[in-house]
Amino acid sequence: MDDAAPVAVTRPSLAEVRQYHLRQLNEALRRPGMWGGEVTILVLMDAMAFVDGLDKIVREETRALRARQAFNSLGVRGGFQDALPGYQGEQEAAASVYAEIAWRYDWLVVDRVIPDEVHERLRTHPAEWCAHDRRLDDVLSELGPPSVLCGGYSPCWPKTLVYAAEAGPGLVSLHFSGSPDEPEPILSALRYGDGRFPESFVFTPFGRAQHVAG
Repeated sequence: MDDAAPVAVTRPSLAEVRQYHLRQLNEALRRPGMWGGEVTILVLMDAMAFVDGLDKIVREETRALRARQAFNSLGVRGGFQDALPGYQGEQEAAASVYAEIAWRYDWLVVDRVIPDEVHERLRTHPAEWCAHDRRLDDVLSELGPPSVLCGGYSPCWPKTLVYAAEAGPGLVSLHFSGSPDEPEPILSALRYGDGRFPESFVFTPFGRAQHVAG
């Protein structure tokens, strides 16, 4: 019996490999629970860093997260557990931190950007913006759909809305708490900046009552 003919293999180009990992990363950032959580995001970011020749630079990002108290033995999820005790959406919230890294290296594919002046108001006047409680519909009515939604579409469960602007530095993340007992998620905190992690949160009255000791 003759040997079977070798199977012809078409190998993808480097650009195709990059695009494949880019799609995977962006899907994992949006639905971390379906993709294995933070570990999967880290693996996909490592793949993107390798393809783009940024291995050492991206490793420094993890060191910077540790220095900011945003990363501990449990990863970024642990940073959220320390900064927002009792918060149930730390997996989706952690994805928003990795989205910030992806944004810096042009790996984040956003669904839309918001006007620069709106982004600036969120960044420069967060205490004013968080002075009263806001439900998910309130935020969507004012800001529109997010640039990236980290978490599912269920109105009952926690999620993080990430907003980017064309010229705005960095991303603004809005962390929502949810419960089957509530008609829709409630905003707990706005987070922005790359300083000390616990100080990057500005709480709503609801968030302060739920997650701030004393």
